[in-house]
Amino acid sequence: MAYGIFTTTQSGAVLTASIDNAPINICDWKFMSDFDDLLSTITSSRDVKVLVVKSANPDFFVAHIDLLPRAESTLPEMHPEYPTLGFFSGLMYKLTNLPLVTIALVEGRARAAGCDFTMAFDIRFGVRGRTRLSHIEACIGIYAAGGGAMRWTQQMGKERALEYLYSGSDIEAEEAERYGLINRAFNTSAEMYEFVDAYVGRVAKFELTGLAMTKKRVNDATRASSLEVFEKDFQVFMELLSLPKTTQLVGEIWALVRGATDCDEERTLPDALMALPSYN
Repeated sequence: MAYGIFTTTQSGAVLTASIDNAPINICDWKFMSDFDDLLSTITSSRDVKVLVVKSANPDFFVAHIDLLPRAESTLPEMHPEYPTLGFFSGLMYKLTNLPLVTIALVEGRARAAGCDFTMAFDIRFGVRGRTRLSHIEACIGIYAAGGGAMRWTQQMGKERALEYLYSGSDIEAEEAERYGLINRAFNTSAEMYEFVDAYVGRVAKFELTGLAMTKKRVNDATRASSLEVFEKDFQVFMELLSLPKTTQLVGEIWALVRGATDCDEERTLPDALMALPSYN
């Protein structure tokens, strides 16, 4: 079954969704709308206990968000279920607190909103030489509004998180595993899929009520999952986005990556940012 750019297969109580938003899996209005529909459907159906998300693109898990207004977009500005949050922030809050098990198989790049998306999953696995995480928001005058920065701080500690949030540099699989940003870094994709198949096969046998309450209570213990934190992050993001210099930087980065195409600048984005006119 397909939810727009998300193609799904279900085996028992495990639903696997594959992202295919060519060319770089950008988090645009279609991505957000389709994923929101997917989450709503599986939550109401009650026959899914585990959601596994992977990418059909071996080089990009989720590149980043599309910050440009699109005439064809059907998304409301605010998320209908969480009216104090913009649609993306509301979607990340919804994913973070989804009452079932969520697992991200992070092959390729996950940057900015793509990293927010990745960090909203309960469990994250990566592959050495392929997985790259980064938050580049501070490099263009904004702040990560989807929960990723808070998760980084929770996992890595304040000082280590700030080191990477300030610079926007990539964190590769080995480091990400060491810092707790991913659960495990596998040598190959095949090893990862073999492990995950066995893991979800075990977890899916258990009662959803127990799994969901375990998640809720663990989330309750971490402020990074709270609506209050998401609301403040969204407020700060919107304030920064309204600044004239931010508007200029967003335009410069969009030109740099040629409208979010699969180009060298997109693949090496944290380094390529130093070529922006504002920094030269």
